[in-house]
Amino acid sequence: MRTERIAAVLLAAGMSSRFGEDDKLMADLRGKPVAAHTLETVASMAFAELVAVVRPIDVAPVLHRKLDRRGYTIIVNDRPEDGISGSIVRAVEHLMPINSVRGILICLADMPDVPQSHYNRICLAAEDIRSVVASTDGFSSSPPAFIGRKHFPELLRLRGDQGARALLSHGLQIDTSVGILHDIDTPEDLVSSVPPLSGGSA
Repeated sequence: MRTERIAAVLLAAGMSSRFGEDDKLMADLRGKPVAAHTLETVASMAFAELVAVVRPIDVAPVLHRKLDRRGYTIIVNDRPEDGISGSIVRAVEHLMPINSVRGILICLADMPDVPQSHYNRICLAAEDIRSVVASTDGFSSSPPAFIGRKHFPELLRLRGDQGARALLSHGLQIDTSVGILHDIDTPEDLVSSVPPLSGGSA
C-alpha cells in the first residue's frame, strides 16, 4: 500500500520507568534525542497523516516542539500509566473519521535505529484494509507494524500494556535484524544502540 493512504502513528507517551528519573526519549543518542531519530525518519516519508501520542506538554515540552515543527498532529495521553493500549486507542479515535486513511503504521519513539527502508517494506507488504503486517527478529512480533482500517474497532477495545501484540502475532511477518528493532529501555541500551544502515534517519 502506498504511504499516502496510511497514517503514521508515533507512540511517545511511555513512563520510562526502567530508565530512571530522566526521560529516555530526550536522552542523547549520537548527538540528538532518542525520539528525534524516529520522528525525523517517519516525517521524511509521504504519509497521509502524521500523528504522535505524547505525554502532556508540561512534562515533555521539547518533544512537543520537535513534533510540531515536523508537522505532527499531537494527541496528549494524560494517563500513560494505562499502558501502550491507551495511546493506540487515542490515535485510532482521532483517525477513524478520516476515511481516506486505509490503515496505520505504528512506530515506537524509543526505536531509534529503524531505517526508512524498513518502514517502506512494512507499508508495501500491506495489501488492503484487512492487512496486518508486523516486524519480527525471528522470535517475536513487534512494531513497526501496519494495521488495516478493518481492525480499527478491535484496536479501540485494547487495554493494558500489551498493545496490539495478539493481533500482530497473526499478521504477515517481515524479518529484520535484532539491531534494527532495538529499543531504548535503560541507560545501558544507549551504549548498545548502533547507527542504522542506508535509508535510515533523515
